[in-house]
Amino acid sequence: MQRTLPRAQQAGRDIQSRIRAYQNEKIFLRDHDGTCTGCRFCRFGAKFHINGDTTGAPTWNRPIGAGPGLSGSGNATPFQTVNVTITQPLSFSAETTVAGFDTYLHLYQTSFAPNAQLTNLVAGDDDGGAGLLSLINAANDGPFTPGQYVVVVSGFSNGSFGTYTLEINGAILGFTGSLLDELEATAGTLARLTTRQSFGNTRSGAQNSFATRDLQSPLGFGGNVEGAPVVSSQNGQLMGSLYVWGEFSGFRADHKGSNSPRQFLSTGLQVGADVALDDNFVAGLSAGYNDLEERSTNIETEGDFFYVQPYLGYRRGAWSAEASLMYGEADYDQISIGGKGTANSDVWAIGLSVARDLEMSNSITLTPMASARYGEEDITGKSGTLAGAGSTTVDFSEYSVGARWTRTTQNGVNYIGLHANYVDSSAPQALAGGGFDPEGLSGRVEFGGGVRVTANSDLSMGFQIGGIGSDLPDYAAQVRYGMNF
Repeated sequence: MQRTLPRAQQAGRDIQSRIRAYQNEKIFLRDHDGTCTGCRFCRFGAKFHINGDTTGAPTWNRPIGAGPGLSGSGNATPFQTVNVTITQPLSFSAETTVAGFDTYLHLYQTSFAPNAQLTNLVAGDDDGGAGLLSLINAANDGPFTPGQYVVVVSGFSNGSFGTYTLEINGAILGFTGSLLDELEATAGTLARLTTRQSFGNTRSGAQNSFATRDLQSPLGFGGNVEGAPVVSSQNGQLMGSLYVWGEFSGFRADHKGSNSPRQFLSTGLQVGADVALDDNFVAGLSAGYNDLEERSTNIETEGDFFYVQPYLGYRRGAWSAEASLMYGEADYDQISIGGKGTANSDVWAIGLSVARDLEMSNSITLTPMASARYGEEDITGKSGTLAGAGSTTVDFSEYSVGARWTRTTQNGVNYIGLHANYVDSSAPQALAGGGFDPEGLSGRVEFGGGVRVTANSDLSMGFQIGGIGSDLPDYAAQVRYGMNF
């Protein structure tokens, strides 16, 4: 189903899309020779160009053609290598289109070692291109199979070296393993931020369930302020059998690296319902969907994430706790300079939180709290540039300690909280598109409030600024409505 955005929001997205396209094209033209039509075409596998210079490069004794003989005149000719992944074997070609010397091209499958010149060698060409330029293609040297290859650019003789332009068709630059690393880092970060939000939602759902059943304040803190219809968490009786809630939320995280800016975006909807087991326990089930996006210098990723999440809430006197499990599935589209790849993943996570209300006055409550969360995501490349990339697993964990200050009023509550988070992840950090490191200690600030809409329903809104002091600051917001039946 196509989503319709408000006109102002759609206009803002259009402007952002144009800015991103302009920035990507500038980066592409800076890193390449500028003779192709630009990355808007090149990213879908039309072709790309690489400028190089073999002057002063390492030397090797090149094979004659595809072997088995080795050259006598080119027994110490300078060379350079280019890693590619062939995605369109019938249209693949590698050609030196411009050069200041007599070029020679060789193609190796999987890997290349200059001292084992005949190992993995599949093709070689001297003057198949224009004049003294070289050409390897599927028509003359195939058939090729999709996968990882190394193009070696060198010269006919030991004195043949200099600048050149290499044109590649039907392949992407780099090995698919590097693209899988990019996706692993992206998907792991999106999964960590999404589960942080969803586990916070079930925590709020469980405690708001107690509050609504007790006719308490919407965020679950007791008190009796100016005759407001609230009952303390220490002496209320549960009422009603079913509490239903829905929450619309979103987050944005930004890495501002000078050479590798990244932006992570998500909006989602989560709904849940729980029943009272007794005065101290509620058991519930929630389900949700998140639209996922990541933007970086050379790669864009979009995804859809669906999940289910059972939870158990506890409250006895001033103490409260919540435990939850999550299982979800995600589909990703990754667009790079070399083309489009698809992948899917399975995500599971477990979380636990505990808190204690300290009544400072009839209207003020201070609540120290702590939480821990661990998850794993299994990612598998499926098609396009990620075909044959295999599978990988990324794990992540996040621990938080802090406190929330809450003020209860006649109409509802408002709160502010301060927390310290510690993040650990196995996601790769040394990425071709520019790495980032979200691990370690960071700060998080939250604020918001809630009002009781009717005697058995509540509406609340909250904001968070997290990752303070880390490589990846993030911003989140949510709106919740809950009702007891």
